[in-house]
Amino acid sequence: MTPLAVRLAELPPDHAGRRLLTGYTPAFAAQADPRFSYTLFVPEDIRDDERPKLWVFVHGTRRRTKVYLDGLAALARAERAVVMTPLFPAGISAPDDVDGYKVLEHAGIRFDQVLLDMVDEVAHRWNVAASAFFLHGFSGGGQFAHRFLYRHPERLSAVSIGAPGRIALPGGEASFTRVPVQIVIGSLDADPAAIAWMVSEGGANRLSRARTLAAALRDSGSDVRFDVVEGVGHVGEAVLPAVTEFLLANQ
Repeated sequence: MTPLAVRLAELPPDHAGRRLLTGYTPAFAAQADPRFSYTLFVPEDIRDDERPKLWVFVHGTRRRTKVYLDGLAALARAERAVVMTPLFPAGISAPDDVDGYKVLEHAGIRFDQVLLDMVDEVAHRWNVAASAFFLHGFSGGGQFAHRFLYRHPERLSAVSIGAPGRIALPGGEASFTRVPVQIVIGSLDADPAAIAWMVSEGGANRLSRARTLAAALRDSGSDVRFDVVEGVGHVGEAVLPAVTEFLLANQ
């Protein structure tokens, strides 16, 4: 059985551990599978009786998680939320594997379950309200996010899908349609050469694939907000203002 971590609320107010468990935390190995880890931003003045919201932001291929922690810290303080950035390292199943997590299940690893186990750990230690959480992913994280929507809609309060290179169109099951959806992409994210090696439905570039995914989700009955951020290419932090606007509208 995985040992339970010490809860933040169990530590005395002057305990040194509180400084590690609030603000920008260290990267914590996932107890269910220590090959994976997560880092959080936790409001420094969080009270022991609070039930903060949980916002999960999944990285793209380059595994740049700090940009989300930095970009969301002030908003998390104001909105009483914990920001969680999981890390699915490159090279888990093979030295050159950078893509496995994007399809949720690869080489015997259920990456969606890895995330859910992380969420359970965070819920225990920080008392977050994690029965339904906000999920965003950009690029490779966008591939993960829309597939996670199909498989675990009951765990999501809303989902933001940023510029996925490959898309999976929804099937006959429509239980995910209760979840508010954003698809967000830059207006300049339309270079076919950037994804020439990515075989997918939806056209030759990320912008056309995003439009195809949005249309398919709407046809299935989903409430979809489609945001094209003018003058922006394939840059996750550049679409973050549109993501936070959607997030705040779906608290």
